[in-house]
Amino acid sequence: MSAGFAPESVSISEGLKLVVREDEFRKLFDSALEKAATAAEQVLRHPVPRVFEIKFHGLAPHTRLLSADLAFEQLYIGPDRFYRVIDVSVCKVTDRVTTIYLVVSGHPPSPFGQTWNQPKGSGPFKQVLATRIETGR
Repeated sequence: MSAGFAPESVSISEGLKLVVREDEFRKLFDSALEKAATAAEQVLRHPVPRVFEIKFHGLAPHTRLLSADLAFEQLYIGPDRFYRVIDVSVCKVTDRVTTIYLVVSGHPPSPFGQTWNQPKGSGPFKQVLATRIETGR
């Protein structure tokens, strides 16, 4: 395979150029949210809701509170351009909602093969382990 990374579901076309369809990128996004929730459960020592709201930082002058669907729409640029690093961390948990702090790096968009991808398979999504998570209603 190429010097970059392609998850099993990612299409390869035009030689070794990586192309990631929107539905494939959505799977990576959803997986990143799930991994963040699982990490929060380890810190809090109890289950957290799988209803997510996103505290979205980047691409605008101020942090915005978005649904997961709206955040995803902001993140998917196209099949061959991606934000290089997107930090993902749970910052708050209530009885009904888990709030994910999501930060888009200031790097210019690039091909998928130049995204963070640590560990392999994560694409641009970088898990940041929270040492403190706000809880409450």
